[in-house]
Amino acid sequence: MSKPRLTRRDFMRSAAMFSAVLLPGAGRVQARPFSLNDPEDYAGRLCYNENPLGPSPLALQALQNEAALAHRYPDWLNTNVEEAIADHLNLNADQVCVGAGATEIIQKVADAFIGPGDELITAFPSYVQMANEAIANGGTAVYVPCDENHIIDLQGILNAITENTKIISLVNPNNPLAKIIHKDDMADFLDQIPEGIIVSVDEAYHEYVQTQDYESCVPYIDQGYPVVVIRTFSKVYGLAGARVGYALSSAELIQQIQDVQLYATVSRPSHAAAIAGLTDSDHLTETIAENLVSKVTLEVGFSLLGLEYINSETNFIMVDVNTEAGPVAEGLADLGFQVRTGWDMPQHIRISTGTADEMSDFLVALETVLETSGVQSDMVPTVPGINSVYPNPFNNKCQIRITVPTKEKVSLVLYDILGRKIYTLNNKPLAPGVHDFIWEGKNALGRPAASGVYILNLIQGEYAASRSIQLLK
Repeated sequence: MSKPRLTRRDFMRSAAMFSAVLLPGAGRVQARPFSLNDPEDYAGRLCYNENPLGPSPLALQALQNEAALAHRYPDWLNTNVEEAIADHLNLNADQVCVGAGATEIIQKVADAFIGPGDELITAFPSYVQMANEAIANGGTAVYVPCDENHIIDLQGILNAITENTKIISLVNPNNPLAKIIHKDDMADFLDQIPEGIIVSVDEAYHEYVQTQDYESCVPYIDQGYPVVVIRTFSKVYGLAGARVGYALSSAELIQQIQDVQLYATVSRPSHAAAIAGLTDSDHLTETIAENLVSKVTLEVGFSLLGLEYINSETNFIMVDVNTEAGPVAEGLADLGFQVRTGWDMPQHIRISTGTADEMSDFLVALETVLETSGVQSDMVPTVPGINSVYPNPFNNKCQIRITVPTKEKVSLVLYDILGRKIYTLNNKPLAPGVHDFIWEGKNALGRPAASGVYILNLIQGEYAASRSIQLLK
C-alpha cells in the first residue's frame, strides 16, 4: 500500500494544532515579509538565517529620515549607538564597541588578541570566522568536536588549553547545531579559565532562545570575568543589510578592540536604524512568535516525513535527510528554496525559518525532492564536488569523500598554504558515483607532513572546488 502524499494543507493543519497547544497567542501575529523592491525577491532564501519580517517600522522610518543626510559623515566613533546599547543593557558606554556587523567585530577581536604563535580554541561544528581570523593573524586554531548530543564540549575545550592559548571562541546558541550551553555548565567553565585567556561568546541568536536553561554571558562582564560578548542587529532586528554589530566587555578589553578598529565603518542611516530598532519591542515580540510557529511547522513536517532533526533554540534547524545532502539541496534549489549543507555532516541540511506559509511550501518541496531521490535511489549524482572531510582537523588520518557525476579525469591534490604541491590523491578517470580517499598526513615522499593548514583542490573538467584541512600533531 503506497504512502499517502502529504499536502500543504496537511502541514498547515498539523502545525496549527501544535502551535495552539505550545504557543498560545502566537496566531495573533499579523506581520508580513517586507522588501523594499519586490516582496517575492527573497522568497525561498532559507540559507542565511535572516528575519523574514524585515526591519521594524521604527527602524524603517529612521532609515528614511536619515537618507536626506547621507551626504554628512556619521558619528565617527559610533558613540551614539554605543550609548543606546549601553542604556538598553544597563552597561557603561565604554563597555560597548560597535562595528559593521558581527563580521567586523569578530575580526577585530581576533586582531586585538591573537598574533603569530598564539592559539585559539573553538568547537566544531560551529561558526568558523573567529578561527579563520586567528589563522590569518599567524595563530593556530584548535577544534574540539561537539558531544554526541550536539552540544559544545566545554570539558574538552578546557583539556585543550595550553600555554599558547589566548582566546576560547564559543557560539551560544551554536551555529549550525542550534543548541545552547546550559547556564550552570557555562558558570563552572568560566570559573576554570586560567588567567590571561579571553572567552569570546558569540550571541547572535540570543533573543530567540526560549529555554530557562540558557543565560547570556553579559552579566559576567561586571563580575570581572574575561568575557567578550558579540551580538548583532542582523538577526532578530532584521537589519542584516544595514551591517551593525557590537562587542560587550570590560572597558579595558573594549579599548584594546577599538585600538585596532577603523573609523566610521557604520553608515549614518544604519546608526539610526539600530537605535530605533532597540526601542521597538512589538517588532521583537512578533519576530520571535513568528519564528516559533515556523519551527513548529518544520518539526511537524519532518516528523510526518520520518526525518530526524536537531531541536533548535534559534531561527534555523538542522535535519537529517537520510541521503546525501548535496543532491537534496540542489533539488530544493530547482524548486526555489536555498538551504545550507556542510560542516562534515553529509546527510544534514540547515534551514532558516521563514514565515509559517513559506515553511509549509518548503516542506512540500522537500517531500517532492526526497520522493524523487527515493524512486531513483541508484541514479548517478548530478553535481560534482567535495562532500566531506572527516575528521577535520585530524591527527592520524582523514577520509575525503567526493562526488563524480560523469566518467572523467579527476585531479584531487593537496597543497600547503604557500601553494606547493604536497600529495596527489587521484589523477585519473573515475567512474560516476561517490568516491572515498584517505590522507594519512604524509607528503609525496611518504614522510609526515608538518602541522598546519592544507588546501584540498578538486578539478573535474571545467569544475573546480577546494576545502581547507588542518593537520594537528
